[in-house]
Amino acid sequence: MTRAPLGGSDAAERLDETLHTWASQWNASATLLGIEHQPAPDDRGHFHWLVRLKGDERDVITLWFSLRQRTVHVETEVMPAPEENREALYRFMLVKNAELRELHLAIGPEDGIYLVTEVPINEVTVERLDELVGAAVTYVDEIFPTAMTMGLPSLYRRRRRP
Repeated sequence: MTRAPLGGSDAAERLDETLHTWASQWNASATLLGIEHQPAPDDRGHFHWLVRLKGDERDVITLWFSLRQRTVHVETEVMPAPEENREALYRFMLVKNAELRELHLAIGPEDGIYLVTEVPINEVTVERLDELVGAAVTYVDEIFPTAMTMGLPSLYRRRRRP
């Protein structure tokens, strides 16, 4: 197994620049709501960015980018922990996982449902970010209504489009 190369001392600056170059292309659309960056690393040495996007089914989709030693970890919450129909929801998620490209579904902190991926540092380009972000927005908007209807039916009512 070949490991991704270690990120250099300039990896955080390169990722920040790549994110902002990508964002400048999305600023023309009403989809990108903003980018925030934690300029200091956390206690594990990871740098973090938040990218907020407008969704159709979910008002705001937030992607977390975490720069790790060799990779950039990307995640977004699809829904909070389900309260009902867990077995049926998890089955739906496993079947759906087989259709996904670039990201995969996972149970995350506090049993929430997330879309996640890891990308080697040197593979994070504007084009790759565009693919990842586009896939994340598409998948959240596609999965969210069914997942919420199954897992949190008392809290969620699907929007009716005009």
